[in-house]
Amino acid sequence: SLNAKPALDNTVQIKYDPTVYERPVFTGPKNDRQRALVESFRHAWRGYKEHAWGHDNLKPVSGMASDWFSLGLTIVDSLDTAYIMGLTDVFEEGKQWIKEELIFTKNKDVNFFEVTIRILGGLLTNHYFTQDQLFLDKAIDLGDRLMAAFSSPSGIPYSDVNLGARTAHAPEWSHYSTTAEVTTVQLEFRQLSRASGNPIFEEAAAAVSEKIHQLPKKHGLVPIFINPNTGHFLPHATITLGARGDS
Repeated sequence: SLNAKPALDNTVQIKYDPTVYERPVFTGPKNDRQRALVESFRHAWRGYKEHAWGHDNLKPVSGMASDWFSLGLTIVDSLDTAYIMGLTDVFEEGKQWIKEELIFTKNKDVNFFEVTIRILGGLLTNHYFTQDQLFLDKAIDLGDRLMAAFSSPSGIPYSDVNLGARTAHAPEWSHYSTTAEVTTVQLEFRQLSRASGNPIFEEAAAAVSEKIHQLPKKHGLVPIFINPNTGHFLPHATITLGARGDS
């Protein structure tokens, strides 16, 4: 039947052995096209370093710094690219900033999804590439704080998290979370569990996927808003492949 719900096989467990690991090897640019891309990266990094170092973003027209979450988004989000490109000097100065300046104790609300994919994901990728404990320690600290998002009655994450206070809530403009956001964090939380050996991160994120699979759908499609209190989609909400339904 087209309306039949897919069976959820809870008997298959993927075992992860952190001792079986081969560090990826990147050799840097090998041709003119790649060298041009690397130079473009260096150009952007130099501009960011000169005008907005430590801030989230650089505004390219005004040359002014801007902050969204005050977590050095550009540094953390770009560092794995620098590593792949073989830019050791860039990687080391970014790593040093993370070591000395990246803290999660500020009394400030951040978007759960964006911080997960950009900061948590960035830290975990750099740990995967280098096996440097610094990145994993920072990721665990951040992951512990982001777990507040799962404190809703349904387990569907709230959209906003105060990292310093370890509290979470729905956005001021709505009671709902974005469907794309709550179902696009499973990769990072799974990797955090497997790298740290603590299963709570993966279990919380996997439970969201389980719930989404069990909810009624329209031709297999779902609305873009879901209520973290009830665990149900917003009735008659938009269904789209665009924003809030994309990733």
